[in-house]
Amino acid sequence: MISIFLPSLHGGGAERAMVNFAREISGRGWRVDLVVANAVGALRPLVPESVKLVDLRAQRMLSAAPRLVRYLRRERPQALFATITHANITAAIAARMSRCAGPLVLRQSNAPMAECKDSLGRRLAHFLLPRTYLLSDRVIAVSQGVADQLTQMDSALARKITVLPTPVLSSDIVGQGEEEPGHSWLAPGEPPVVLAAGRLMQHKGFETLLEAFLLVRRSRPARLIIIGEGIYRPQLEKKIAALGLERQVDLPGFKRNPFAFMNRAGCFVLASEYEGLPNVLIQAMAFGTPVVSTDCESGPCEILEGGRLGKLVPIGDARAMAQAMSESLDLPRQGEAQESVQRRFSIAEASTAYLALAGLAPRGAR
Repeated sequence: MISIFLPSLHGGGAERAMVNFAREISGRGWRVDLVVANAVGALRPLVPESVKLVDLRAQRMLSAAPRLVRYLRRERPQALFATITHANITAAIAARMSRCAGPLVLRQSNAPMAECKDSLGRRLAHFLLPRTYLLSDRVIAVSQGVADQLTQMDSALARKITVLPTPVLSSDIVGQGEEEPGHSWLAPGEPPVVLAAGRLMQHKGFETLLEAFLLVRRSRPARLIIIGEGIYRPQLEKKIAALGLERQVDLPGFKRNPFAFMNRAGCFVLASEYEGLPNVLIQAMAFGTPVVSTDCESGPCEILEGGRLGKLVPIGDARAMAQAMSESLDLPRQGEAQESVQRRFSIAEASTAYLALAGLAPRGAR
């Protein structure tokens, strides 16, 4: 049996990736427990019936730790995977306290030296990260940039780190992209749509995106859709109103099928100040949609092969972003980029690599 530990089932890229992993390996015949500190969030309906959802019902990660210890002592999984920094720290402590025999594999999903700036809690996590990650058997870095930052924090981590692709693209993603998005702006004959997606948080750079979009609107008709939900929504709504863009920008919230939007967008934009490996960028490229991304601390440059497969712009530079967006709206579908990400980021291949890292014998892929 394999256990996967997450903080919640909110609609972030890291959570979606591990739900993908759980679905894939359960389909291969593994018994899988998806253990969640608090099983709330928009991704809950995407957890398949073949995966057992274990809700620890903990409001805080601190209270999740003893409950995870009890779970590990009771179930004794063959391997424990975890992702997202505070969940990784909790999993490492719980695995040591429970004397869990199976390997512990921690997946670092974000740039660790950048995310520690956000709050006191994150700064504490930054302090604990190298000390607890050394308790693990293996650490998955989602990009080389993430791996480099981890080794800067403690060079001893280098022997535990492996850079592996994220389980992002399923075999049925094309079919999902062909579904109707249910948004009138994406109907034939409408002005082109600039699309962005991600949790509504400050470091995602959506305010810069709004400023860039205003500049694009001065020279051509276009609309902007930002998919996602989060605590920064009120600030973004105020910014939209201040720029006079209420009729040209829509925040429709979380979408279970963002691929139907990506398949019809004129271009996709990632405006983040930092990332680990942005799944949404990979997903948009899987449909050949032209992409624009900030050249942030890790991930985008690797995905876009230094700018060969999409446009890279400086962080916080609205003018450069606007120019890249305007140029991208005139581009055809990007076949080479599409083939590249479909080859590198398939759920099946990434899942096989994750299992191998934990020393688990592969079972037949679906």
